[in-house]
Amino acid sequence: MRMDYFPKVGPAARGDDIPAVDYLKWYIPRLKQQRPHNLSFSGLQFPWVLEGIEDVWRDHRRPGYDDRSLIAKRYGVKENMVHLCLGATQGITLGILAASKGGKVAVEMPSYGPVSQTARLLGLDTVAVHRKPADGPWLIDRREWKEKLSDVDMVIITPQLNPVGWTYTVEDRQWLIDTCFELGVIIISDEVYADSDPQWKPFFLEGANCITLSSFTKVHGLGVLRYGWLIASEDYISIIADIFHNLAGEMPSPTIRIVEHIAGRLDEPVELIEKYRAANLPLLVAMLARLDIEWKPPAFGIFGAFKIPGIDTKEMIDTIGKEHGLLAVPGCMFGPGLSEWLRVAWSIDEDAFAEAILVLEKVINIARKQG
Repeated sequence: MRMDYFPKVGPAARGDDIPAVDYLKWYIPRLKQQRPHNLSFSGLQFPWVLEGIEDVWRDHRRPGYDDRSLIAKRYGVKENMVHLCLGATQGITLGILAASKGGKVAVEMPSYGPVSQTARLLGLDTVAVHRKPADGPWLIDRREWKEKLSDVDMVIITPQLNPVGWTYTVEDRQWLIDTCFELGVIIISDEVYADSDPQWKPFFLEGANCITLSSFTKVHGLGVLRYGWLIASEDYISIIADIFHNLAGEMPSPTIRIVEHIAGRLDEPVELIEKYRAANLPLLVAMLARLDIEWKPPAFGIFGAFKIPGIDTKEMIDTIGKEHGLLAVPGCMFGPGLSEWLRVAWSIDEDAFAEAILVLEKVINIARKQG
C-alpha cells in the first residue's frame, strides 16, 4: 500500500486524528545515518564557530533594554510591531491564534507540513490552494484561490515555495494582495528563506491584514537556537504577546545573548549562499543537462527541485541512494503529484557538492536502467 507523505488538509484534528509530519518521520532517521553525500539540507550549513560568550546563562533583561530592537532595526520598524518567538514553527501557531475568527484557513500547497497542518491542531478546518508547476516561478491557480479565499479567515503562504525555491511572479503577488484585501482575508507569510533575496519586500508592508514570520534558521544556519519573530500591526503584536506569555513565558536568555553576540556577522551567511550558488549551481545544471533534464534554478535561495520522469524519487533515495551514500528529499514530502520530483540543496561547501553531484548522476542513471 502506497503511503502519502505530503501534508494533509481537512477538518480540525485532535487526539488520534492529529496528522503526523510524515516528512520528518521519514527524514530524521535517514539524516541520522549520516550518508556521506548529503544534498538534503533545507538550511545553510554555515560554519559558525563562537568563542566564549560572557554570562550566556544570565538573564538578558535589564533597564532600558528591548530584546526586539535587533529585529526592529533589521526591518526598519518600531519594536511594538515585532514579537520574538521560538523559531518560525512556533510563529505559525502564534500568527494563527492571533488572527483567527474561528473560520476556515486556506493553506498553500505544496508546503512543509507544519506550515499547512498547524491550523488543524488549533481546532480549525483547512482547505488547500495550489501553485501550479511551471518553467520558472510556479503560478497561483487564480480561479481555485479566488473560490476558496471567499470562504476563509486567512491564508498561510510560503512565498519561497518548498520544494522548488521559486517565489511568486510580480503579477501573482499583487493579485494575491489585492484579492485578500478585497475579501478581508488575513495573509500569514512564512518568510524563512527571504533573506537570500536582496530585493524581497516583506508581506507585512502590504497592509494591516498581513503578518510576516521568519527566523535565523534557514538562511543563517542557526536552527539550534530557535530564534524567530513575527512582524505585524501593533494590534496583532499585542495579541501575539499575550499568546506567547501563555504558551512559552519569555524568550530564553542564552538564545538572546548568542544572537546579539553575533549580530554584526549576520550578513556572512547570506554572502556564503551567493558563493555557493556561483560555484555549485553550474555543476548541477551541467549534470542535469547530461541526463537530458531541463531545469531552471530559482533566482535566489539554497535549494531547488526538478522532475525525473518515470522515477519514483522516494524509492530511488531509499534504495539506490542509500547504497551509494546519497541523501536528497523526494518531492512527495511536500504535495500530491510530486512523486517524480527531487529537491536538491546547494548549501554545502563546493568540494562536497561536486562529489555529491556525481553520485546523484550515477544514482539517477541506475534508477533509469532499472526502470
